[in-house]
Amino acid sequence: MTHSMHPREREAFDQANEGIRLGAAGDHLHAVKHWEKASRIADEHLQGTDINFWIKSGYGAALFDVDQYDESIATSEIARQWCLGHGQPLASLSIARSYLALGQTATARPYLREIHSLIGNDIFPAFKDSEAENIRNALSSDDEN
Repeated sequence: MTHSMHPREREAFDQANEGIRLGAAGDHLHAVKHWEKASRIADEHLQGTDINFWIKSGYGAALFDVDQYDESIATSEIARQWCLGHGQPLASLSIARSYLALGQTATARPYLREIHSLIGNDIFPAFKDSEAENIRNALSSDDEN
């Protein structure tokens, strides 16, 4: 049996998919506009649904891609617990990447640990090579702050 989408759900899903397509093509500025529209539709019509949280996780990643780090963190936090509950690291990844981009390695630490707990050493390809040492230090540090 296939899941039939409500028209608003379909509209949000289509906007998100266009954001994915544009982001994959490297057109991050246009991608984030589609993610923003998907998020707005989800906020207005799909509160508390899986697709709303899925959209927030993608929107958070798209915001990171256009250097809107604070917005990425705030949006990704909305989806974080949902993502973790589904074994998906995207929201935590966007938060960690944003904090690292802001130079806040210590603040990124718990999110790096969440990602590592889900995907192990596959964490490293998700970051710039220049961040590998910071990630290793964060994962091996006994300091939980």
